[in-house]
This record gives sequence, structure tokens and C-alpha cells, in this order.
Amino acid sequence: MNCVSIADLAKSDIKLSELRFAASDPEGNNVFTDLITDSRSLCEPAATIFAALRTGVNDGHRYIPALYSKGVRAFIVEEIPDDCRGLDAAFVVVASVEEALRDIARLRLEALHGGIVVTGSIGKTKTKELIYRGLLSKGDARRSPRSWNSGIGIPLAVWDMTKPDGTPDFFITEAAIDGPGQARKIRSVLDGSYGIGVVTPITTEHDEAFPSHAAKVREKVEVVAGCHTIVYADSDDELRRQLEALTDVRLVPVAIGNDKQGVHSVFHALADAVLAELGFDAQEAYSLPISDTRRDISHGCFGNVVVRDRFTHDLRSLEDTLDFFRRHCNQECDKILVLGDILHGPLADEALAALYVRALELARLASIGKVLAVGDDMRKVAFAFEGLGFVEMATDSPRYTSAIESGDLWRDSRILLFGNQDGDIAPYSRALESADHDTTLEVDLDALVHNYNYYRRLLPPRTGMVAMVKASAYGMGAEEIGRALQSQGAAYLAVAVVDEAVALRDAGITMPVMVLNPITNRYHTLFSYNLEPAIFSPEELNRMLAEAKAEGVSGFPIHIKIDTGMHRVGFLENQIDYIAEVLQGQENVKVASVFTHLATADCLDMDEYTAGQIEAFQRIAGKLADRLGYNPKRHYLNTAGMMRFADSGDYDMARLGIGLYGISPYAGPEAAFLKPVAAFRSRIISLKHWPAGTPIGYGCKGRTERDSIIATVPVGYADGVNRHLGNGGAGFVVRGVECPTIGNICMDLCMVDVTDAQGVSVGDSVEIFGSQMPVERLAERLGTIPYEILTSVSPRVRRTYFYV
Repeated sequence: MNCVSIADLAKSDIKLSELRFAASDPEGNNVFTDLITDSRSLCEPAATIFAALRTGVNDGHRYIPALYSKGVRAFIVEEIPDDCRGLDAAFVVVASVEEALRDIARLRLEALHGGIVVTGSIGKTKTKELIYRGLLSKGDARRSPRSWNSGIGIPLAVWDMTKPDGTPDFFITEAAIDGPGQARKIRSVLDGSYGIGVVTPITTEHDEAFPSHAAKVREKVEVVAGCHTIVYADSDDELRRQLEALTDVRLVPVAIGNDKQGVHSVFHALADAVLAELGFDAQEAYSLPISDTRRDISHGCFGNVVVRDRFTHDLRSLEDTLDFFRRHCNQECDKILVLGDILHGPLADEALAALYVRALELARLASIGKVLAVGDDMRKVAFAFEGLGFVEMATDSPRYTSAIESGDLWRDSRILLFGNQDGDIAPYSRALESADHDTTLEVDLDALVHNYNYYRRLLPPRTGMVAMVKASAYGMGAEEIGRALQSQGAAYLAVAVVDEAVALRDAGITMPVMVLNPITNRYHTLFSYNLEPAIFSPEELNRMLAEAKAEGVSGFPIHIKIDTGMHRVGFLENQIDYIAEVLQGQENVKVASVFTHLATADCLDMDEYTAGQIEAFQRIAGKLADRLGYNPKRHYLNTAGMMRFADSGDYDMARLGIGLYGISPYAGPEAAFLKPVAAFRSRIISLKHWPAGTPIGYGCKGRTERDSIIATVPVGYADGVNRHLGNGGAGFVVRGVECPTIGNICMDLCMVDVTDAQGVSVGDSVEIFGSQMPVERLAERLGTIPYEILTSVSPRVRRTYFYV
């Protein structure tokens, strides 16, 4: 491994403010192979350096004590926290951790040449993966993992690519630009080691972040300007103009949609041109598949949860996916890896065995309890795994898939499928499905994270986010949504009732959970599951105190709700003295937060009412804190409040609801920055040609007005499609065309007029709502709100979750 010691870093060009060696390693000679900025990615503590980044919403220095307790002994920091000065650890103190990461990347690249950098607007990862796969058989090829393409991701990717033994023949880095000034930092890392630049198609994406389209293009061009050859998608006049103004560079334009591409993509053509520039077969890239970047999570048969990684199935991707799987799993469930063949270049048997030994070591580090090996490669080198009790060779695939389908092999387990999803993994994937589902609710967890971070950026740094996951996360499934939000560091999950909170705990969610409507006789459940109730009446407060005393609990957190104008539930200002009187002198409960609900934050003509609520809340919360003798956290902003009143006053947390799921609570330009999280889709199961005047459906309520093609779709009101959307009340999207419903919506089926959808066939996807048919549009047609549409999707509709 390409190891680095703290002494090596001290001798480098890193701008040090202070250097402190560990007492147990006074010369700084211990070596490290891993560099991380995310504490959750820790795999091998003794071999890890943690870089404590500070961002607008988080501070990596907070995680140093916890990482030290897990065995990490080297840190790059901007200051040594007071509570860490006594630790037996090395601290590299710098003015900027981000700049230090770039310095380290430059150090790792000093002796390397042959780099390829890929930038552009769309298809960067697809193009990078095609180039990588094309070069695998040509030498030691490495590339940046998945989408490690930001100003922070690129230095980490450089470390990652230079970590294995030897010097790579080819290394491919992806670079994303979504704001001004980023290219200069990226180029400071890449210059001198990267000879070929690739620019994928330039679109209008991120134009809003730049003074002009030309300014955005200028940033992209700066990334590749130091290369001797630039291969680019010739789709943008401004890009062509700026590239042609460069000197001492060979330009290779790739036309979009030319005859050579045929059924293949411009990304194939770009990869093909790069291979040709390197002197290889100019047609080889066209035989390679486009990488699917998705990770799918779905509920399979017999309580199993199945994770599929559809990305390039090489060893580096396995490491990434195991890290994701480890973080996502309930620690108490069985964790199983179904491992197919790993993509690799030419290898002798000994090297092939070493590859799979490393794969199994990674599985062990990720706490995998059982590996089922299903690929041909592992059978060839099975001698290397003899004696490993957690590895089983699937020599008879039909026997194993039959045992899966009957429930005799796995139940209530988390199962990761890694390998060629259309090859050796496919039979196991089919066996694990609970049924052949034509209708699904697809939940984009990347979009969820995007929306979460968008709202975090609106708030002051260190503001805690209370994420609303009530009503099964607005119909999307609270367990998987909760895991994603726990991974993002949300301060709380909030639900309506106790049963929702218990389900989160049973799913392995360990973060704080707030129960907003806890009127219940299940106090023991609240205490035993550590569920924090909202209290909004004197009666409920007294019951809580009595039950807490009877259970013998101490300091149990509760949340006091104040009614400042919603006029639903909550304490009134004249009851504050009573709250304080009741709580003083007892130690069973403690007020963790005080909050209120804004009634008109999304009403643009009622700002005066909202301001009055905020003013009243601050006054009442201050009065309660004075009477209690301590300061509970405060929160009053909802989604609309974050968008419009983020600078309104003193608060410690904010509650994010519908905006988390990609829907703005009011019509405004901010909605353009959100991404839809849910897509409700089905498939055509029947097509019929009917002449004009043909009656369709129950009661002959529908009637064709022309010679028509009518599709039957297996989704109905029992799945969540409102009956009022029938008879042309809505259109569903087929092949990019909005096609009207015809006839009544049935319980399990509906009919759609697809006459205008060109080339329609059985099996085509039908979008009820999603990116092409916004849920807001359906809500408008029904005279309701998007909340109702989302929460109406039936539990029988399979939820599929994915990260891109």
C-alpha cells in the first residue's frame, strides 16, 4: 500500500500551523493508508487519518473524541479542541483543512503522468466509467470512485487512486463545477499530471449559479486548459469558441448524434475518442455498457431487505458499497453478501485469488456474517478460501434460489447483491423479490438529501434539523427515509403517534425521535424506547410526571408546545407559570425544547400575523426559561418558515416537512431548487385498438372520440389513484406524452388513451406522478394539497429506494 506517515506530511509542502506527534509515536513514523473526512466511513482505525473539515452546517472537529475512542490516532485539524489536547494522537494543525487536502493530493501526484480529467454538465460519471472499463485490459487503470468530483472529493479521490501498490498506467478523475471559483482550486491539484481533458455535453444546468452561461463554460474550460489534448462534445457554441481560443492544445470535437454513434450515446463516442488518442481500438468503447449509478433498496420476500448495487462491479466499488451497506443496516439483523464476479483486468490465478481475498476481508470489516459466492471466478480460486466459515460457494444455483423462494435460507435479513445484475446475480435477485410488481413508488434518496441540505443552508450554522417522517414519511416509508436522515446527521426525527416511533426503533433507528401527538396510555413504551413526547396541556403534563415517577425515570426529555396562533393544541401564555411550578423541584423529566407552529408562514399576504406569532413565542419561551432556570432549545420554523423567516430571531432547531420531499409549500422561485423525491409508476399490461364511439370501463362512462389505442394499467383507487382522476380528470405520462385517462378508475386497474404516444407497447412505463407529472399538478386538479396525494399511496404498492 502507498503509505504515508505524519513525518512525511511534516516534510511536505503542507502549510503547518502546528505539528504534534502522538506520545506513543514521538517521531511520527506510524504509517497510514486511509484518509477520510466522514467519520461514518471509518473502516480500519489504526490505518486512518481523519481530516476535520468545517462547513456551513457541520464541524468535523466535533467527531474527534468519538473517533479516538474507536482507535483513530491521526488528525488534520484547524485547531486542537481543548478536550482533545490530552489524547495520545498526532495532530497536523493547518489554517485550512480543505487546502491541506489539496496539498496532500499534489504530493501524491508528483511522480505521476497519464491522467485523464472528465468535466462537463451531464454524463460525467457515465463517460468516466466507459473510459475506465475500456482501459482495464490495457494496463493498471484507476478512477475516482462514483461521484467523488467536488473540491473536497477530488483530493480524496487522488488519495484513493494512489493508495494501491505500484504506479497506475491510467488514472481518470471526474470534476464537477456548480459555482464560480471552483475550477482554480481543482486545477491547482491536477496540473502537470493530467494530459487528456474530456468535456461532456454542456447544458443549462447550474447556469443560475453563474453570472452568465459563458462564465460557467469558462470554469469548465479552466479545468481542462492545462491538458495537451481535449476531447469534447461539440454541442455548445460558447464551449467551442473558448476551446478554440486556447493555444498549444489538440482539440478533438465529438459531434452529437452522428451516424457513427448509431444506437450508442455521445458518452460512448467521447470514451471512444479518448481510447483512440491513447492508441487503442477506436471502436472498443461502443461494446461497453453504460454504468447505472443507482443503488436500489427494496423489501423482498420473508422480511428480507435487498440492496442492489448496479454500478461498475469492481473491487473499489465493492468497498464503497459495503461502507454504504454497513451504515444502512440494522446492527441486530443478519447481514449477507451475495457476491458475483468482480470486474478486473487480466490477472493470473494468484493475483485473482488475492483480489477475492481482499474482497472477503472488506466484507469481514463491514460485519458481513455470510458471503454466498455465486461467480465463476471465485470457483476457480476457491482454494484460497478454504477454512473461512463465513464463505459458502453456490455450486448449485437452482437449489439456492429455490431455498430463498421458500424462505428456508434467509428471513428478516439484509442482503447485498453485488456483481453483474444482469448476469450471475440475476437469479438471486429474482428469487428475493416478494412478487412481480408492476406498480411501484420509487423514492430517490439522493434527492431527499439534496433537499435536506438545501434547507440546512438557509439556516444559521449549527441549527438542528427536525425532520418530519410522520404518516410513513408522507407515504414514502419512514424506515428507509429515517436511515437516510440519521446518516445525514439530523437532530431529530418527528412522528405523530407512538406506533410510528416504535417502528423506527424496531428498524434500528437510534437517533432522537420526537412524538408530536402522544396522548396515550403507553407511557412505558415511551420510556423503554426512549421516545420524546410533545406535551401541550396541563392534564398531559401531570400524567407524564406521574408515570415518569412511577417508572423511576430521571431527566426524561419532553417538549413543551406553545399555542401562539394556530389555535389547535398547546399551552397558552397564562399557563407558563403553572408549567414552571409543576416542573420545579422534580427530577423525573426535563424540558428538552419549547416550540410553536406557524399558521401562516406560507401565506404571502399574512406576514404580520406570522411576525406576531414569532414575537409571542420568543416572549413566552424566554419567560419559561427564566422560570425553569435553564434554556430549553427553541424551534418554530416549519418548511415555509425556513424559506421566508430564517433570519427572524432566536432558535436552535427548525422542523422540515413537505420541503424535504421536494415540494414547496407555496408557489415561488425557491421551488426550482428542490428535487422531487417520489415517483409513482406502473406499466402497461394490455393494449387494444378501438374505433371511435367505443365505450370504455364500468358504466360505459368513457367513450373514444376517435380511433384510439387504449392501455390498461394495473393501478387503481386501491393503490392510491383517486377516482376523480378518471374520465379525463388527469393524464399519466407514457413515452414522454401526457395521456388522458378514459373511463372510471377501477379498484386495481385504470385505462389510459395512449393514441398520441409514439411506438407504445406492452410493458412501457406509466408515470402517475413524478418528474414529468408533478404531484402538485395532480393535487391542483383534485382541488387538494400534495400532502394528501403522497399519503394516499397504498401500503400494497412496493416502495423502492435508490441512491444515484
